[in-house]
Amino acid sequence: MVKAIGFDDEGIARARKIGAEIFRRAPIAVSYAMERDALTITMPNHVEVTIPRKWIGALRRVPKAIIKTITLGADHRSFDIDEHDIHISAFGLLRHAVLGEDPYAKAGSSRSPAKVRASRRNGAKGGRPKKRVPR
Repeated sequence: MVKAIGFDDEGIARARKIGAEIFRRAPIAVSYAMERDALTITMPNHVEVTIPRKWIGALRRVPKAIIKTITLGADHRSFDIDEHDIHISAFGLLRHAVLGEDPYAKAGSSRSPAKVRASRRNGAKGGRPKKRVPR
């Protein structure tokens, strides 16, 4: 069970510690390299990750002149182009660019004949049964 963080001194200290850990691993800069048509992301250890714009669905149709205005969000968790209300998850983009597609995310989306039959049977019964919470 997750313990909620309260507004007492101890809870605030824990929240700050969690936030500092996330912030420590977050990108420190982002820029657009027009000559390579790619985003360059600088990490805290000064490693630079270059991701081609064509890999980033949200930026495919945005003009290059506007992509130049990309900034790092205040919490360093997103890349933002405020003029077009585009916000891209920094961690999500890096994870996808470095590790590729998540095979576990795709596993549940398969549609085998057995899954189709089970889904139809459950639908005929009124859908997925409600979870029972023990008293």
